[in-house]
Amino acid sequence: MKKVIPVLLLLACGGPAPPGIVSFGELEISGQVDTNQLLAQMRQLDPRFEACYARAKRDDHGVEGMIELHMQGGGGRLVPEVRSNDTGSDFLAECVTGAINGLTLVESGDETPWDFEIDWALTFTIATRERPS
Repeated sequence: MKKVIPVLLLLACGGPAPPGIVSFGELEISGQVDTNQLLAQMRQLDPRFEACYARAKRDDHGVEGMIELHMQGGGGRLVPEVRSNDTGSDFLAECVTGAINGLTLVESGDETPWDFEIDWALTFTIATRERPS
């Protein structure tokens, strides 16, 4: 007797998504800001972006590409805007901007408040294992 497994079950159990790599482009920062302090605080975004990518790959194992961002900073916040997204995943772009919106910046004790802009590109790629020759 043959065992019949519904197609949806096969698709749901198709295996884990391949591992992904998030690469961070250079930050182009202009305006009034303590760059070292800003960069130290932005390190919190690394694992958040990796989590976003892992979740996006659950829905689409092949999602890859670049998201280009423009951000306005000041008043303890970064407000992101997606300039381009060739990943094909609206979820990934929304998750990345949500992670940035959730970051609270602590400005240095200077009397001058931060007021700055950042242009930044994030690249999301599937990790591949090189096969030995």
